[in-house]
Amino acid sequence: MSREARPRTRSFFLAAALVISVSFGALSAPAALAAAAGGGSSSGVTLVSLRSWSAPTNTRLVFDFSRPVTLAGPDSGRSREIALSTPGERVSVAPGVPSALAVEDSAVDSVRIEVAPNVTFFHLTFADTTTFHVFTLQAEADKPYRVVIDVERPGASASEARRLAGIAATKKAKRKLLVAVDAGHGGDDAGAHGPNGVLEKNVTLAVARAVVDALTQQTGIQGVLVRTGDYFIPLHQRYLLAEKMKADLFISIHCNSSRHRGSGSGTEVYFLSLSGASDQADADLAASENAADLVGGVPAQSDNALVDILYDVKRNAALEKSQLLAESLLDHVATDSRLESRGVKQAGFAVLKSCEFPSALVETAFINNPSEARLLKQSSFQMELGRQIAGGIAEYFNRAGMSPGAPSDSDSRSQR
Repeated sequence: MSREARPRTRSFFLAAALVISVSFGALSAPAALAAAAGGGSSSGVTLVSLRSWSAPTNTRLVFDFSRPVTLAGPDSGRSREIALSTPGERVSVAPGVPSALAVEDSAVDSVRIEVAPNVTFFHLTFADTTTFHVFTLQAEADKPYRVVIDVERPGASASEARRLAGIAATKKAKRKLLVAVDAGHGGDDAGAHGPNGVLEKNVTLAVARAVVDALTQQTGIQGVLVRTGDYFIPLHQRYLLAEKMKADLFISIHCNSSRHRGSGSGTEVYFLSLSGASDQADADLAASENAADLVGGVPAQSDNALVDILYDVKRNAALEKSQLLAESLLDHVATDSRLESRGVKQAGFAVLKSCEFPSALVETAFINNPSEARLLKQSSFQMELGRQIAGGIAEYFNRAGMSPGAPSDSDSRSQR
């Protein structure tokens, strides 16, 4: 084993409301904040929850505070353990938040909180010496100020690369058409909220799984999930994962939502627009979905590659096929009489910006509409929606003249 490297010790100062909610039974943010308001520390700073999300290549820990607090500690580096502290300020822990949390997921072993008279320490122990990054997210909407720690899973990046290469190799060997199915949101990015605790991230994963299951029934077509569990993936990484699989299609599953509870209904399918959205409502929706990266703390991505003239021909061809894909998908989804068809539209969704394959985004139904939220929560509806989307995919391949066994565009890419 290589000698353990010391973490970088540049201090950072975080003005934050620290809320830590553990995915297995911690207080929700509103409940924890209410508890903190009723009996916080003398300084008025309370740790109200801790969340832990395990992804294939990393573990994310999220700490939320009841109001801004100054933290000192390393902001990145490699180590087996790190400690963050609040020098000169005692941060209390809200009722129900454990002072020690065992994660034990091969990236993070544990988190331990130590409260002293004039300082509070947050000790993190990792499973092995690894790379970590610490950053903050400003309070917004229903989210408090957060301190986020991403811890890489040792060896996981190489393992993930091998997995994706294996999917591509199997696809080529079996001469199948490969569809990457992306479940929107995930992890700390819950997406839109519906009545009675319905969360977009859970609905999209269930529908995506149903699409993949239905595609396995189609001869010569293979479906692969982009997000396989409840964790966050940056938007640009989603289509990059699909590119590494050598996918022939990319489908992103979402739930629509409007600002006013109960308003809005129906389903619509989008493909990418390079010049603007179909209308202002579509622009607002794209902005809302693209904000997922802001929730996840991802820096803004440059669009230089998107406007590079060398890609114009490939991009235009992909957009033409994406329109055909969107139309085929809506033709099938709209057969459900319970959902109004809102048509095929265009908007600047960041997740659709690959020019390596046709892409479409399905807004399944309005999760803030109580009647449609009830549908979205039903496993029978999720399965039926999955079958409809899979049927639209099969129709697209037929209309585009693509058949299993024939060389595909992705096969050509793999030989470059």
